[in-house]
Amino acid sequence: MRVIYSVLREIHRKEFIPDGSHYGLKELEFEQLIRFLENERLVERVLRGEDSFSIKIARLTLKGKELLNDYQHYEENYPKPDNLRQWVKVEKDLYSNGAEAPFACGRWE
Repeated sequence: MRVIYSVLREIHRKEFIPDGSHYGLKELEFEQLIRFLENERLVERVLRGEDSFSIKIARLTLKGKELLNDYQHYEENYPKPDNLRQWVKVEKDLYSNGAEAPFACGRWE
């Protein structure tokens, strides 16, 4: 939920434009996240080209603003952009079942 909260927060505040690298996501993974946010009607006005997209002028819908408000407790320890990857990793580590570990090593254990 931290990644979703952060992306919504940054779209809403317009302090900086995040990309996948801020969260440790590949470009395709980040694009899929943005599509998910659109499909859930949390954001609108995402610009799309043939091979690219931009969230520069995107904005939150009422539903997106409500979700941001519901999770505002994340503001207590919300990091600067340089530390977003580590901040979202806390949640990933907490809820991960370790399924990535064998593949990440390049072999099945």
